[in-house]
Amino acid sequence: MAPLAHRVDLIRHLVRRDFTLRYHDSALGVLWSLLLPLAQLLVLVFLFQRVVPLGIEAYPAYVFSALLPWAWFSSAIADAGFLFVTNRDLLRQPHFAPATLVVVATASRLVSYLVSLPILVAVLAFYGRGLGTSLLALPLLLLIEGILIVGLGLMVATLNVFYRDVQHIVAVALSLLFYLTPVFYRPQQVIAEYQAVFSFNPVVRIIEAYRTVFFEGRMPEPGGLVFAGTVSAAICVLGYGLYRRERHDVIDAI
Repeated sequence: MAPLAHRVDLIRHLVRRDFTLRYHDSALGVLWSLLLPLAQLLVLVFLFQRVVPLGIEAYPAYVFSALLPWAWFSSAIADAGFLFVTNRDLLRQPHFAPATLVVVATASRLVSYLVSLPILVAVLAFYGRGLGTSLLALPLLLLIEGILIVGLGLMVATLNVFYRDVQHIVAVALSLLFYLTPVFYRPQQVIAEYQAVFSFNPVVRIIEAYRTVFFEGRMPEPGGLVFAGTVSAAICVLGYGLYRRERHDVIDAI
């Protein structure tokens, strides 16, 4: 078997194993991948439609169209902190590339995202938001976000081997980033002096592009995609560079 085909087959096997083990011995099994984002959606809808109304039309559909891609990003980055330190035996196998684990974690969380998409479609349909040709942009958005996740994941996984505080810093950073990303509010509601912070955040551009595709039913702005894609690619190159420089020390340190 060719090396590339062997690597793809290995990744597919590890993704299936990771996704299966995540819900192993739970009564609801894979249903948790649907229930968790729904639970978060209900909390946000209750808070910002009932308690502190933001006045956004079709609010559940508005939030859910951004919440799912955010959940993929945040859960995959959170997982990255534990990947190398909890897979010591696998990393010490000859010819096994530790970076494979980051790709596997990213793909496994993507499966959870894709499993939840039918619920999003149902919510959008309930509020009269039909999906059309804008879905053609979805593979590109998935690719851009996946590249960003892999790049950041390589950084987090590598650094956490040497500095175990990294996983805790990442958890705090993700909590803060959630509020700095317009998942549950309009970006237009941000006051002018902070708009620049949002415009240079690739996660904001990606989340807004998903919302444009799902909620608004139109193609995202090319400029935003080019910016997000360029920054994501740069972060991925930096992440891989850090990982490659520290790879041998990673294996020794674990």
